[in-house]
Amino acid sequence: MRFLIHELPYERPLLAGRLRYERDGQDGSSRPTGAVESWRLSEAADGYRFLRVDLDARAAPSGHSWLYHVTLAPDGRPEQLKARFWAGGREVATVVAREGEQWLASRQVAGTLREDQAHGRAFWFPAAAGLALLRHDLEETRGVTLLMDTADAARTLALVATPVQIALGAATEERVGGDTLAARSLSVAWGRNRRTVWLDDDGRPLRLWRDDGLTAMAERLVRYG
Repeated sequence: MRFLIHELPYERPLLAGRLRYERDGQDGSSRPTGAVESWRLSEAADGYRFLRVDLDARAAPSGHSWLYHVTLAPDGRPEQLKARFWAGGREVATVVAREGEQWLASRQVAGTLREDQAHGRAFWFPAAAGLALLRHDLEETRGVTLLMDTADAARTLALVATPVQIALGAATEERVGGDTLAARSLSVAWGRNRRTVWLDDDGRPLRLWRDDGLTAMAERLVRYG
């Protein structure tokens, strides 16, 4: 797993995992895309935590790559996110910070500084671990997401405010490796986008479904002593 900001001596690792992305075929089968999402959660000071996510699609047809570093407040909600995106030889860096229900972002695109702002309490970014953050925002109807428009570098990692529907499903079970884990589905809908992520009792993403036929399954889960 790659880190945008490496762990510091005062951090205590808590949880980690890895998901492998697949694409649904017309015959009902799934095939690996080459993309892998690795994540790691650590405890900092005063109840704060750091979530690191490496969404590595360098072996996939897109060749894209994302790194995220999220500062989580004691209530589990993100306060700041730093992200880096690579594609086709270009790099986009952004920093997103929360001020109440206002989100402010600055990003570097081809050497040019761009700024965005958006209003909404719920915040997520396009990864299974990013969607899992929304379990703390079930009653919220206004959210902010990072736009991942890879066709337009100027729009990549831009903030977008949007009405959002977040729903928690009934208790179920998910199998990861040789273990059967209690889980619940978390469904997220905004605009024309639909996502569902299955989480265990610790909030670890076990499975992801997207309306574009992309899925992901956890192949590794870690709980540190």
